[in-house]
Amino acid sequence: MVAAALMSIVSGTALAQQAELVDRTYSGVSKETNPQVAKRVIQDEAAQKVSEEIIQELIGNDRFLKNKTLIQNKIIRNSARYIPFTKPSALTQSADEFKMSVAMKVSLKDLKQMLQDSSLLNENEAVPVVLPLVSWQDRVEGRSYRWWLPLDKNPQGFLVKEGRLLEEALRGAFQKNNFYLIKPIEAGLAASVPADFQNEKVGGEDAQFFAQYFNAPVVVDGQVNLTKGERNNFRIEIKLTALQVSNGRAIADVSRRFDTDSGSFENAIDKKLREVLEGTANDLAVQVMDAWQRGSVGTSVIRLTIQGRQPLPVLEGVKEKIRSQLTQVKNIRERLVSADSVSFEVDTSVPASELVGKLETLDMDGKRLSRVSEGQNEIVLKWAQ
Repeated sequence: MVAAALMSIVSGTALAQQAELVDRTYSGVSKETNPQVAKRVIQDEAAQKVSEEIIQELIGNDRFLKNKTLIQNKIIRNSARYIPFTKPSALTQSADEFKMSVAMKVSLKDLKQMLQDSSLLNENEAVPVVLPLVSWQDRVEGRSYRWWLPLDKNPQGFLVKEGRLLEEALRGAFQKNNFYLIKPIEAGLAASVPADFQNEKVGGEDAQFFAQYFNAPVVVDGQVNLTKGERNNFRIEIKLTALQVSNGRAIADVSRRFDTDSGSFENAIDKKLREVLEGTANDLAVQVMDAWQRGSVGTSVIRLTIQGRQPLPVLEGVKEKIRSQLTQVKNIRERLVSADSVSFEVDTSVPASELVGKLETLDMDGKRLSRVSEGQNEIVLKWAQ
């Protein structure tokens, strides 16, 4: 049984590693007269061309051209770090040239890490800006605080002080992950907010305004609720959600509940917050960084439906094939499985019109998908006959 379990673990690991590899084939020619030299030239050219192609897909043509020297010296020159497998075909001679094709497996995970280490992966070259929009609700003393409301609508004192603590924790956590978090309480930004946007709840168009006004592509929509506990103590409930404002999509969230020690209200709350805010903020910042590194920030979401009855292992294989073979797909999540179809939610950097063409070219273990319909935010495919 132990041996079987070990084999299962090894097999699972191998499948996970395989899913991270992209298959590419390059066909090249060389006019070198020496067969061994010609073979080496074609293999080197294969690594160069395939690397350029995938890197352009990952970071875009403009960014690629702007950083071509850096990419050549730091990334492509070390292509062995992300191309773990190459298989050249037999070398054939035609007239005065040699021909050969090279099959390669490219590790997207390793290539992305190298690009990230060289600050090339993210779409935005500037340090990304994050704006917190956190409301405080004190149900013990019957008061609330929101930094974007003017002073005459906000209490001064305890909630402001605790709001500053949260700001500082968020600033430190996001700074460690190469983001810049605005501290609106410390900066006194309430005075800058137009009267039309001084609402208790910020959402929809208001959130769009705040993001544009403060040049922040990500906002942290949050609530902190303070209530009485059950044992002469108090309870703190914190919910923080990081939103990509361009499409209103949540890219990270943290929800925490803490009970204080017994004691006076303000002292007990302050003591507990000082203990827990750093860890809570770090959790949120790490999730946002993961989404940023995957390229999920700045992408659009497309619903992909595949019609036709297929066993679950086949559907899992389809999901992994799309995730691993299409560099334009940053993430894919299963949303609905029925008797005759499956639906996925796809984070992608390209429009549906471009994505559908790439999906139709994928080889699904000898099968193909064909287009049924396509809209701005939805693609429907079926299994080709």
